[in-house]
Amino acid sequence: MNIKTLLVLLALLLPLSVQADPLFGKEWAGDRELPLPWGIGINFFSMDQPYQIDSLTFMAPPAFPIPPIANVDAIIVENEVFHTDIKFDVWLLPFFNVFAIFGQIDGTTHIDLSNVGIPLPSAIQKFAINYDGEVYGGGAVIAVGGDRWFASVTGTFSDTSLGGDFDSSVEAVAVQPRLGLRLTPDTEFWIGGYFIQAEETHRGTIDLDLGAGPIPVDFDVTLSEQDEFNFSVGAHTMFSRHWEATVEFGGGDRDTMLANLTYRF
Repeated sequence: MNIKTLLVLLALLLPLSVQADPLFGKEWAGDRELPLPWGIGINFFSMDQPYQIDSLTFMAPPAFPIPPIANVDAIIVENEVFHTDIKFDVWLLPFFNVFAIFGQIDGTTHIDLSNVGIPLPSAIQKFAINYDGEVYGGGAVIAVGGDRWFASVTGTFSDTSLGGDFDSSVEAVAVQPRLGLRLTPDTEFWIGGYFIQAEETHRGTIDLDLGAGPIPVDFDVTLSEQDEFNFSVGAHTMFSRHWEATVEFGGGDRDTMLANLTYRF
C-alpha cells in the first residue's frame, strides 16, 4: 500500500474508531467552547514564487555539444502552482489537530536562460515546464490561546504523483506560524507567514534545432525556493456550529492565497 492510499484510508477510518465528542482532554479547556472534533473541507491554494536552480544539465549528441552553464545565478525561474484538495482533520486534544489532504495540482515553471552569457539555441533560452497530477500529504496543528487571542503553528508535508510534459516531481514541507485576535466569538484575524522548503525536479527530452534539424536533447533540472519565508494575513469565521471558512493572503517575494470551507461534526 503506497503512502497516498494509506493517508486516504486513515482519514476515512479515523472517525469510525472513536466517539464523536472531543477526543481527549476536554476538561483542560474549562468552560471554553471547543470546536466539533471532526472536519472535512475543501482547500484552494495558489502560489507564485521565484525559484533557484540547484542543478541543470543538457545532454546533446556529441556532434552537437551544448556548452555547460557556469553562471546558474543568472537564470531566472518563476513557478506558478494551484491545487485543490480535500482535507480531513480531527482535534485529538484541545490544542492538537492532525489532518490529511488529497487533491489535484497544476503547475508551470518558467525558465529563462537568456542572461547566462553563452550562445544557446533560441528554442532553449526560454521555455516552460507544465505539469499536473495528484497531491497528497498530512500534518498537524498546535494551538494555544485565551478569550481574545491565540497562537498556532501548522506543519504540513506534501508529495505529488505527476504527469505532464516531462518526468516531474514536487515535494514540500511548510511551517505556518500565526498570531491572532478573536474579534468576536466566531471571527478571528491573524498575521503569520509561511516557511516553505520545496524541491522540484524535471527530466526529459526536448527536440532542438541546433543547425541540422531537430536534435533530441536530454535535460535534468532540480529547483528549490529562492526565499524560504513570506508574510501572510488571514481570517476565519464560523457561520454556524458546523460550518467554517478561512481565507489567507501572503506577500513578499512569494505570493500565496488560501481559501477553505469546512464542515465540522
